[in-house]
Amino acid sequence: MHHLFGLVLGQKDLSRAGDLFSLDDAEIEGSLSEALEQIRIISSSSDYQTNDNDQAVVEICITRITTAIRETESIEKHGKALVALWESCLEHKLKPSGKDEDTPHAKIASDIMSCILQNYNRPPIMALAVPVAVRFLQRGNKELCRNMSSYLSLAAISNVDLLVDHTDAIVKSVLQGNSMLLRVLPSLYEKQPQSINSHLKELVALMSQLEQAEQHHLLRVFQVVARRKQPEVLKECIPFLISHLRDPHHNDIILNILIEISDYEPVALASSLPMLKEIGESFPSLIGQMSKIFGAVGHLDEIYDEVIITYYTGPSYLVDTASTKKYDPS
Repeated sequence: MHHLFGLVLGQKDLSRAGDLFSLDDAEIEGSLSEALEQIRIISSSSDYQTNDNDQAVVEICITRITTAIRETESIEKHGKALVALWESCLEHKLKPSGKDEDTPHAKIASDIMSCILQNYNRPPIMALAVPVAVRFLQRGNKELCRNMSSYLSLAAISNVDLLVDHTDAIVKSVLQGNSMLLRVLPSLYEKQPQSINSHLKELVALMSQLEQAEQHHLLRVFQVVARRKQPEVLKECIPFLISHLRDPHHNDIILNILIEISDYEPVALASSLPMLKEIGESFPSLIGQMSKIFGAVGHLDEIYDEVIITYYTGPSYLVDTASTKKYDPS
């Protein structure tokens, strides 16, 4: 280890810690993994959470180390030690106190998180980091969770396979209110549908609590489900989806989902025709698209034709399109 790092960390000498910034990055690069291990030992001591001097020394050293790693582009060399320090934070309290201040170990986790996860396009580093990152999602620190989710979303764009084994944890985090991770669910569904299928009803129930962009990400999940022709897993969600047809921001994507289902499993929509009827009467602009659903259901056997005629005596265009029989309202 570089002698100055050895002095500062070995003696926890805060007065000399600032001198680390006077050294060239290349001069200390070879010592960074060893310094990270020493920081892990210090931060794991029983009195660390109450020792302001040690916390200050660690904070300064981490800043110097992460700067040197970025400048020397040596993340592959020191990634293992960096992730080990990051993971050690999980053994300590991370949830903020009543005054909403980060705990000492939450500060360490936050300080090194970006250094690790900004390398979301480097699979070897992310293979080390992702299993640790998802564990932070359940530790009660909302700010840490939010930032972690942002980086995990970028990782999913670069290589969704890195997150597949953690689909259950991600879905659980979403259901607990971490709506930022909704954006990764469509990609994860393509790889791991079983882990999401069992929670579709819970997910669609979140719609009213979400911002518009988040609702769009959620609806994309249902779009993927519909395209994979799995009406049995969507059956309980269809009434929830239809209830949101009144939202002009999303009625187009919802109608596309319903039309997709009607193409291969129209019977799944038969019981929802009264609700579609009511919405069509209130929003005539949707009738053109809705007619495709009524038409698909109308090609079923006689019982479903009767359902359409009985429940939909509204616009004649829908009745004529939906029914395969001649129907005289008079």
